[in-house]
Amino acid sequence: MAFMRRDVNIGLLILIIVAAIVFSGFSVYYQTTFQNVSLEYKNKLEQLSKVSTELTKQKEELNTTYSLRVKAEQDRETLDTRYNEVRGENDQLIRDNTNLRLDLSGTKIELAVTQTDLENKRVQLAQSQADLAAANSKITSLNNDLDKVCAGYAAKNNGVEHEEC
Repeated sequence: MAFMRRDVNIGLLILIIVAAIVFSGFSVYYQTTFQNVSLEYKNKLEQLSKVSTELTKQKEELNTTYSLRVKAEQDRETLDTRYNEVRGENDQLIRDNTNLRLDLSGTKIELAVTQTDLENKRVQLAQSQADLAAANSKITSLNNDLDKVCAGYAAKNNGVEHEEC
């Protein structure tokens, strides 16, 4: 039995050594696998951090873009309102301009008629002045003739004048 005991002890020793080697192998395998998983976890954590940072930046840019879009829409509405007001004023000014041009045309026509009437009146005035000058000349001539006749009458009647002289 000593032989068996020796074989059993050697067998147990071999079995313990094999178990220790297998346990060490599993430990090394699990340690390596854990390190790989740990490194992969750290890489994924870094990637997640980068993605979170990028997402935060994109969110800020999106908020900025949204704010700009809202402001642009408000500005567009303001400009549309102002454009409509200015267009209305422009339409009113065009109507006023058209009315003023029509009034101006009417006034020019009235001015032309008035100028024609004025010119006719000037011609009539000149004619009347010429007639008046001719009549005054005739009256002066008649007065001179009357003075001559009265002087002749007074000379014939010894200084007595006629009642109409």
